[in-house]
Amino acid sequence: MAVLTATKLTAYNLKCLFFIAFGAFFYGYDSGCTTSIFGYPQFITFFGFTSTTLGALGSSYYGGNFIGTICNFWLPDAIGRIRTIQLASVVSILGAALQIGAHNIGTLMAGRVIGGFACGIVYSCCPLYASEISPPAFRGRAGGLYSFNVGFAYMFTEWLGLGFSYISGNAAWRVFLGLQLVCPALMILGSLYLPESPRWLVLKDRHEDALIVLERIHGDADGNKSFAHAELHQINAQIALEKQERTGITAIIRRPSYRKRLVLVVIFMVGQQATAIIPMQNYQVILYEQLGFSNKLVLILVGIWGTITIVATTTGSLLFDYTGRKPPVYFAMGVMTIATIMLTAFWATFERSGSTNATYGRLAIFSMFLFNFGYAFIMNSFGYAYIPEILPTPVRAVGTAIMMLVFNGMIILLVQVTPIAIKNITWRYFLVFIVCDVIFTIAFYFMFPETSGKPLEEVAALFGDPIAETLQEAELHMQEKPIKVLAEELKTSEHEDSSQHVEVP
Repeated sequence: MAVLTATKLTAYNLKCLFFIAFGAFFYGYDSGCTTSIFGYPQFITFFGFTSTTLGALGSSYYGGNFIGTICNFWLPDAIGRIRTIQLASVVSILGAALQIGAHNIGTLMAGRVIGGFACGIVYSCCPLYASEISPPAFRGRAGGLYSFNVGFAYMFTEWLGLGFSYISGNAAWRVFLGLQLVCPALMILGSLYLPESPRWLVLKDRHEDALIVLERIHGDADGNKSFAHAELHQINAQIALEKQERTGITAIIRRPSYRKRLVLVVIFMVGQQATAIIPMQNYQVILYEQLGFSNKLVLILVGIWGTITIVATTTGSLLFDYTGRKPPVYFAMGVMTIATIMLTAFWATFERSGSTNATYGRLAIFSMFLFNFGYAFIMNSFGYAYIPEILPTPVRAVGTAIMMLVFNGMIILLVQVTPIAIKNITWRYFLVFIVCDVIFTIAFYFMFPETSGKPLEEVAALFGDPIAETLQEAELHMQEKPIKVLAEELKTSEHEDSSQHVEVP
């Protein structure tokens, strides 16, 4: 029997993936705009910021992200992936409006909290949706596309920030913040043309609707609709098996294979953020000033940082499905560890020269750019692709929400502490991240299984869980039993078992 697989993307599937990746641009612009604004003297003066209140402004946004992510424990499963994105986009418009009209720190921070809340929902729901509509052979690049859009948003925002810096007065930062209205408006309009996730539809026993979606997004991948039909057969069987096990949050914690998945989610997100990406990226304006640069040159360096992000992300994303999931991470961690060591060494030497030796200041900034290349190469793409694909459908929304919860929790800590740490201990602060890099790399090597190329329903076997059938077995079963017959049997089975389910420990 021929191996049944979707090796090509349909035009419609590609359009859906491109658009849902816009959720990353949504987040990238909203979170990145403050990086350049920190370099606007009129913004700092208008609100009377200190190092402590600057940290609080950053924390307010990510605090909102944190709360929004908590909503994704239940919202995407309750109302669907698309409705969740639409609802969050509406909330984001309110947050942006408050920021535009802010006349005091309280109103500005309230707007950042509300905007962060909305972005927290969108940012974790979009990769969840993308993983559920991507064919196995493209899932890594789908994660890469999401990462690319985050990087592109940062680059766009940072060069735009340079342009707005030439506008005098408060109009510069008000218009800059006001452009946050564009992303949620486009997200609402575009989402009207997106199909709901076929896996969510099956989860809600809407099997015929799921088949229509699968035929549309995957039906022509192999010249006919056999892949779409076999995929639905496999999704039906796997979700039916998982439903029988009653995978509530308590069962997730109790069940070893699910618990292992959640441990991997937490380890990766802590390790990712403990590389020093947030201190360097969010407070690079402060770092450049510490290293002897000022005025417009600081904002130009911010733009160069964003451009490096795009180059690295594009390179890593294109290779992701061909190299496997793990090798690019080893490369990235190696580059980042070396670059952080270089940064601390050059910065320390620059300080010992009385902050007058410009050569060491430039070398320190080169080290930051090298670090950024290593991080952007794969660290975002890996999280967007790997974490949703190791999580079974009934807990994928919860698991992805936990991913973003840890992500935002780490960022809240780092954005609050970093301005104070840079002011008081300068380069010594980054020694902590070197140690974290080494610990994470060792843990990653021993604990994370390879998942490249496997259908979502078959990843379960890597964690010792039963799988209802492989994709090839689904093809045989599909020929024996039509989709409509299977759907009716599954509904009947669920009703018969509903009164006698026993939670699997």
